[in-house]
Amino acid sequence: MKRLLRKSLFGLGGLLLAGTALTYAPPLVHIRNYVERGAVDILDYKKHPVRQVLASARPEPWPLDSTLNKAKISQNLIDTLEKYETTAFLVFKDGKLKYEHYWEGYDTKTLSQSFSAAKSVISMLVGIALNENKIKSLDEPISHYIGSFSEGEKKKITVRHCLTMSSGLNWHEKDRGVFSNNAYGYYGEDIAKVIDNLTVEKSVGKEFEYRSGDTQILGLVLEKAYNKKISDLVSEKIFQRIGSETDAVWMLDKPKGREKSFCCFAPTARDYARFGHLMLWKGAWGQQRIVSEKYMNQALSPATNLLDPKSNAPLQVYGFQFWIQPYKNLQTVSMRGLLGQLVWAIPSENAVVVRLGHKESPEKVGPYFRQDSEAYLAAALEVLGQ
Repeated sequence: MKRLLRKSLFGLGGLLLAGTALTYAPPLVHIRNYVERGAVDILDYKKHPVRQVLASARPEPWPLDSTLNKAKISQNLIDTLEKYETTAFLVFKDGKLKYEHYWEGYDTKTLSQSFSAAKSVISMLVGIALNENKIKSLDEPISHYIGSFSEGEKKKITVRHCLTMSSGLNWHEKDRGVFSNNAYGYYGEDIAKVIDNLTVEKSVGKEFEYRSGDTQILGLVLEKAYNKKISDLVSEKIFQRIGSETDAVWMLDKPKGREKSFCCFAPTARDYARFGHLMLWKGAWGQQRIVSEKYMNQALSPATNLLDPKSNAPLQVYGFQFWIQPYKNLQTVSMRGLLGQLVWAIPSENAVVVRLGHKESPEKVGPYFRQDSEAYLAAALEVLGQ
């Protein structure tokens, strides 16, 4: 009996060791990382490997509006902000900070993970690369930068297709399975391999389908075009030039690895607003031209050449990694990320709005926008006196 028990214990120990070893193998390492790091949150940059995005050597603190925080927001809108665990809500008018409130101990120096709001930053980098002739044109094939796109239907995919989420690749954004591309992309340790393994399943350049893989492809293109890391490019080409006050970070697929370009940029709320003003000012920052106006006009306009399968009509809500959200009589453009990371520019009001937090409404207004986003816009309009 003792011998049998000993053998059983050794056998169980062997299985446990084998199971532990398997989680370090490439196909399963994302499972180990998920177990260690937990479900997604805006503080994930504290648990994942990161690379620093250096702030400006000449920071430009935001000018304060003379009516800062004097506006009263309706209680029902405050309740919505708190219901979805908002951590920061800021409103700017005419380039001045008009309203700023934080929750849960967050403040002007707290970094917060962007999720897919980072896609808009990657789009701005693409615009800069085009202006600097590092990328030849919007219609340049991805195969010029990534070898796995040199054969079959993948060789048809261009920079424009990735900007407008029309690559036709088999990255399914709604797939939350353990072995989905979302899981491998966020928790895995080789994001380039995930991209190499994608295949075309729909006609290229015909139909909009939101997929994070398209943005990751653009990140790999930029890395190749400049022979630099995404964090360094963002710092050099944008972040240091727009007066950013606090060093940010960008999450990596592994220690000293590459940036998860489809997500995972973490600046402060005040520095998010700088990207909002780049939207508002069409790529300008004071007397500096950060991104060409021509590119930003295209980026912030809907890609109407594509079919929106949810309306069976020309696409009206998405440009080059930016969202176009109508609200009442306003037209807004925005950077948007999971759990309600939102940066709006409202051109008719010359305003920018930032909302960061832990949760978002499960209900939608139409097929694309969350119900709580309209409450945040309503709150911003109250601050703006509308």
